[in-house]
Amino acid sequence: MVKRDREPESGVNDTEQGPAAVEVNHRPHKKAQLTSQDVQIARETAELFKSNIFKLQIDELVKELRLKDSHCKLIERVLHRLYEIIQDIPASEAYSLEEAESYFEKSKNEVAIPFPDPKPTSINYKLQYESPTDVSLVGSFGLKTGIQQPDGMAVDVSLTMSKSMFQPKDYLNYKALYKRAFYIAYLADQLITLTAKNHLPVRISYEYVNGDRLCPSIRIDSVTPDKVHDNDLVFEDTNFRIRLLVGFEYGLFESKKLLPDRNCVRIQTDDELPPTPLYNSSILSSTTYKYYLKYLYATKKTTDSFRDATVLGKLWLRQRGFGSHFNKGGFGHFEFAVLMAALLAGGGENGNKVLLHGYSSYQLFKGTIKYLATQDLVDDGYLSFSSIVGDNGSVYKKGGFNIPTLFDKTTKINILWKMTASSYQVLKKQAAETLDLLNDVVQDRFKQTFIYKNTQKYLQYDMFVSVPLKDLNQQDKFGPIEKITFLTYENFVCSKVHRLVSRALAERASHVVVRLSNTEDKWGIQKRRPDTQDKQVEIGLYLNATECEKKITKGPLHNDEENAIRFRSFWGAKAQVRKYKDGNIQYSCLWPANELTVVSILKYIFELHISSSARLEFNTDRFWKMLPVPLTSNLMQLIPSNFQQLKNSYSELCKVLNKIDLPLSVKSVLPASPALRNTSLILPVPYAVSNPDFFNESILQFESSTKWPDELLALEQTKTAFLLKINDYLAKNTNYKSYLEEDRTSVPYNTKIKVLRVLSPDGYGFSFRVLTERDEVLYLRAIENAPEKQRKTVADIYLAFNQKYMGSVKHHRAIASLSTYFPFYSATVRLFKRWLDAQLLLSHFNDELVELLVMKVFVDPAPYSVPASVEAGFLRTLQFLSQWNWKEDPLVLDLAKDLEKSGNYIDLVSEKLTVQTYQSITGNFSKLRKEDPQAIKTQLFVASKEDPSGKLWSFGLSLPIATRLTALSKAAVAAVSKTLNQKTLKLIFTPALKDYDIVLKIRTPAELASKSGILPENKFKNLVATSLVASDDVSSEQDPVPAFCDELRARFSNVMLISCGKYTGLGKEGRCNVIAGILNPVIGNSKKKFRVNVGYDVEPTDDEQLKLNKHSLLSQIALLGGDLIESVDLNRWE
Repeated sequence: MVKRDREPESGVNDTEQGPAAVEVNHRPHKKAQLTSQDVQIARETAELFKSNIFKLQIDELVKELRLKDSHCKLIERVLHRLYEIIQDIPASEAYSLEEAESYFEKSKNEVAIPFPDPKPTSINYKLQYESPTDVSLVGSFGLKTGIQQPDGMAVDVSLTMSKSMFQPKDYLNYKALYKRAFYIAYLADQLITLTAKNHLPVRISYEYVNGDRLCPSIRIDSVTPDKVHDNDLVFEDTNFRIRLLVGFEYGLFESKKLLPDRNCVRIQTDDELPPTPLYNSSILSSTTYKYYLKYLYATKKTTDSFRDATVLGKLWLRQRGFGSHFNKGGFGHFEFAVLMAALLAGGGENGNKVLLHGYSSYQLFKGTIKYLATQDLVDDGYLSFSSIVGDNGSVYKKGGFNIPTLFDKTTKINILWKMTASSYQVLKKQAAETLDLLNDVVQDRFKQTFIYKNTQKYLQYDMFVSVPLKDLNQQDKFGPIEKITFLTYENFVCSKVHRLVSRALAERASHVVVRLSNTEDKWGIQKRRPDTQDKQVEIGLYLNATECEKKITKGPLHNDEENAIRFRSFWGAKAQVRKYKDGNIQYSCLWPANELTVVSILKYIFELHISSSARLEFNTDRFWKMLPVPLTSNLMQLIPSNFQQLKNSYSELCKVLNKIDLPLSVKSVLPASPALRNTSLILPVPYAVSNPDFFNESILQFESSTKWPDELLALEQTKTAFLLKINDYLAKNTNYKSYLEEDRTSVPYNTKIKVLRVLSPDGYGFSFRVLTERDEVLYLRAIENAPEKQRKTVADIYLAFNQKYMGSVKHHRAIASLSTYFPFYSATVRLFKRWLDAQLLLSHFNDELVELLVMKVFVDPAPYSVPASVEAGFLRTLQFLSQWNWKEDPLVLDLAKDLEKSGNYIDLVSEKLTVQTYQSITGNFSKLRKEDPQAIKTQLFVASKEDPSGKLWSFGLSLPIATRLTALSKAAVAAVSKTLNQKTLKLIFTPALKDYDIVLKIRTPAELASKSGILPENKFKNLVATSLVASDDVSSEQDPVPAFCDELRARFSNVMLISCGKYTGLGKEGRCNVIAGILNPVIGNSKKKFRVNVGYDVEPTDDEQLKLNKHSLLSQIALLGGDLIESVDLNRWE
């Protein structure tokens, strides 16, 4: 008898848990049956934790994030000693401003008073230090919700200044803040001396609390002295730091006087004084350090899972770059915990509870995320709650204040006072995306929710723009009113830039984030404030893919005078009246066709409204310039018109084929070409026969018949007869040129396959092969009849057939639909192919596999959003490949996602991926890895509902190539994470030729760029012939390098792995390419005993063994290449 114990989850009542143990009898002859208790336990687990796996993952995650006990015990000893030191600090005299400054000038520690701006010049009150009335441990460490963090853990200690040091109106005009500044300076000065005496070796510095320029604190970092004394408490290895937060007594100032809509900084002005919400909230929050600790602690005691839920929230926020700091969105662990506590006391419109005390940590976390995702706390309403323990007065009230509002009616503080409307909208967006992940019942989304980071600025946003702060020249507009409203010049500039960019881009951008770079909150105690640095204003844009690249900005109708004046004043000379097809006459702005629209708009408005000297740094246009420009057009188009021209030509040819009188009529013509689904790297250009993708594949299907031969070779000959008929018809009755060509490589051992090549009158090439209903039957029959030893080979032949004939059609149909839905998919695939070709990898991958790898970041973008720029799509694809552990994880794509998010299912391709299908696919992967645990045969498992086997498109890929793809992706992501500029981009697209044993530099006799339809680099378009002419011999103008590379692989694939650039026209001067090889280490660096049929050239060694004859190998390569080879570089050859 086996007893299975089930541990109850904290926070769930005993009556809800079911039995603690379930007994199951196991008998050898009878399979155990599920009992009603088992079903109940499974149901409860699903409700509380989504799934058993998810519960175990959360438990393990929380356990791993916990602070080490040894570190906590050490820091507690440090805190006790620090407390004793603080208690020993003597009170100071009451100083005037001049006396206070004189006191510190004479101090040997050279401490500066961290006065906030504006620095006082004369005051009529005294500054002094008295022992704090309270010293308390606050923050996440005090609440026991701290977690391990890469940048270390801050242990917050609150020191409360005595009430006797203040007057009732000291909240006005910085008085309380100036008194606190002196208090902090005196405390720092004394701590420097006393910590050294009391064997606490530390470094004292100043630090702004969460970026609040009105609230400095004392930061204490441990240092290891040269000679460590036995009594020294050194905590440097713990990665902890201590912050002394100097606050005021709770209730010191009347809260109503410090409401966000009140003015508390008086200045001389003729205008009405504006409210000072930042100033007011900073002072009020300084009175509540200990108060909110008590509030959250009481909530934690009544809700057992509260601690773990806040840990999950803290991690979730950190992985998305959010924190309590002004520059991190103003929403961190504290704000998340308070919101959760408020929702435990209500939160609904009628005060009904959103969260219950009996919820598990997962339910509390998900409920809070759902509230953030679905409830608007800016415009529609706000959440009002009471921080009095036991008061369930948390209510969502209609009518927002246009700022994020979580209002505590007890303390009169808006908990979200550090947030802006834009940072709240980004938080809401992230919460909505996370809610979708948590609601996904098909795939496990734990890693995307908690593990993967979304903080790298070049990956996080669709477009990232930076501009030096000094270039904006707004100092003359930063007057007294602006100073008390925004507090700092940086805040003022960021606010102005945000308003300007948001208005200019309008519906083109769904979210605009404006932040400062290099915000250093820590500085030495010898200075009043941090040094002014060369800061950058960073603009992160989440773009609307369907709107961002429209070339016209439409304004009001020409007779709407009031709005027309506003439009003209904002857009300046760009505003002009245009008449549209619908008859409307509107003010509009027309943007250049050869530049990205968003880039054009930002450049223009910054020059018009900010400064003509503002140097905006973009990267998106640099990525676009990596794409080959066609001879026919250099317009910046998401889906270039070249693709549509090709499709028009294809449609005309299909009409001709359908009219041909044949023994069996044409039933369907099915496209299977990258160019016909908008994903070919080189754009289709008429007569560009040097383009390796010039001939576009299609599958011909005839009407059903029982007379098709029942033997493969005879069937191929019959299909050839049909193609000959079509060829004759085209030659006699149309202007199309056509010929038949052998295809010996598509399906191994089937050498009778013929394809029909057709050149249309307008210069486009097409290739047709025939598929009948008998083909698959005969291949499957061959597998059944094959001997056991040959069955694997025959199965591989069927896989190649499926790939070329049936799989390619299904894939084309899926990708063609999705490439239309995702506007930036086409350009992203083309850029990724460009990168693969630059790294000599593209020739190893078929187009379908490349397209599926890129499609991953569009149909399954978590933890990011769907890319709305080429830059984002390309970099996120590299990021995914760098993180994908393909040995252990399959890639399962749902190519029929609910793309509209409207509740109505949109079936683009096929039925949506179901749990059963997903489990079947993962089962296939598990079976595959059981047979091939080291991924020697199949590396990349890429599956969808169309291909549950997962190996249709990765079939034939080798382990070294898959490993190199991962390694190069990691290197590229590492380079981008440091900085992204023209130099970085050039580095990413430069092949690492030193890694190869042999490198052949190829130079073709003729220039192939223009013959491939590519505008040669560094040449003006008017100096290049923009139209090509038909050639009588197509094969004579084709690129010889792929054929040379194929010949080398056919002869030497057992000796070395050969890579080459697929498109010579993209190389230097349009005629240079590279073929590189890596010797098989088993053959290249080893010796063997003599035997016949070794399979490669050998030479004898001194010890009468054989080794690879590298000299002969090199000679044969040189003989095959002839004049194509310009030079040979050998690395590690001898």
